[in-house]
Amino acid sequence: MNGNLARFVASVIKDTRIIVRDRQALILFFVMPVLFVLILSLALRDAFGERPGATFPVLLIAASGDLAGDTVEAGFRANRHIQLTRLPAAPEDEVRTWLIKGRYKLAILMPSGATEQARRRVGEIMAQVPPELRLEQVVKVRVLVDPALRSDYRKVLEGMLDLALHGVEMRLAREQLEQTLRLTQGKDYVPLPDVEQTRLFAPLPPEPVTRGAVGPVPTSVQQNAPAWTLLAMFFLTVPLSVSFIKERDQGSLFRLQTMTVPAWVVLGGKAVPFFVINLIQMASILLVSVHVLPLLGGDALELGDAPLALLVTGASASLAAIGFGIAVAMYARTTEQAASFSSATVMILAALGGILVPKTVMPPLMQDLAQLSPLSWGLDAFQDVFVRGGGLRDIAPEALGLLAFSAVCHGIAILRYQGRL
Repeated sequence: MNGNLARFVASVIKDTRIIVRDRQALILFFVMPVLFVLILSLALRDAFGERPGATFPVLLIAASGDLAGDTVEAGFRANRHIQLTRLPAAPEDEVRTWLIKGRYKLAILMPSGATEQARRRVGEIMAQVPPELRLEQVVKVRVLVDPALRSDYRKVLEGMLDLALHGVEMRLAREQLEQTLRLTQGKDYVPLPDVEQTRLFAPLPPEPVTRGAVGPVPTSVQQNAPAWTLLAMFFLTVPLSVSFIKERDQGSLFRLQTMTVPAWVVLGGKAVPFFVINLIQMASILLVSVHVLPLLGGDALELGDAPLALLVTGASASLAAIGFGIAVAMYARTTEQAASFSSATVMILAALGGILVPKTVMPPLMQDLAQLSPLSWGLDAFQDVFVRGGGLRDIAPEALGLLAFSAVCHGIAILRYQGRL
């Protein structure tokens, strides 16, 4: 046992020296993930936080003083995500050109005399004129849209317009009702209470649900810091598997097998240096996210109150990544196979697991499929701590899943090692 332990230490030292000599690779190991976190956290800062973020330029064509146009304008200007421009008139061809060039995302064309037409129509409705005998038709408000605008954003903007126009309908109906009451009640007429000025339901800001009493609002850095930490860990499977292939091609692994060196000595000697690198990567990304990102205008990463849970999550994810890399190395025939298969598989798992695209914007089916990715387990564990105020007990299911994945991969690698390489 002492002899195998000495061989294990020697194997760790040997692989550590090999890694340290490759300074360019070391720089890539630590600099690239940090840069990705900085760039993406700054670029997506407003998309996740409470700031206005992306704004949508909207054009409103409506005559000055028109009640319908004024109401729509007030509704859209109240939304800080919208940049509204109002013009009294503009040729439709020019408006279409503006949309094609991307100057506006949405154009609302209010017909001339829209409010008066709507008022006359309300009068006919209140007078119970049969539909087939009504002179006034429904006011047709046209909406032109940039085809590149996402359908969900378009639906939100259409909903805002519909809500504003519904407000106009209610106001005109009130006016007509009051006029009718004046004529029928005479001196006994009592004005209707102004319900429009009194809210019946108080709008409340959303309250993030966390495991503690209070918790941070999710930000872009709380998505990107753990996401790119995990991706960096799993991408280390490429150099890990390639180094195995090279040693096998050079005959080093064959000589170790003939010397009856146990599999745990050989595989552990490879795993330990990369395990340490993964933890250093995680620490560097977290430190930069906490201290450097705010200096650049981004949100500081809130680490939560469970440092042990973070360490367990990082260690479990690292072991899962290393196990995957070793399993690939044991079965790949060439360095090209190992590198291409590792990188392609990691990217697929990352895309599936919410690393490249947040799971919150995925359709339900994709969110269910995301649970098949070990990177999704690690991301959920990190966000349990960062966002939901969780601790060691809360991340236990994800950590155990990562450790089980690691155990399966290492078991496959050991069986392959003990057979013929």
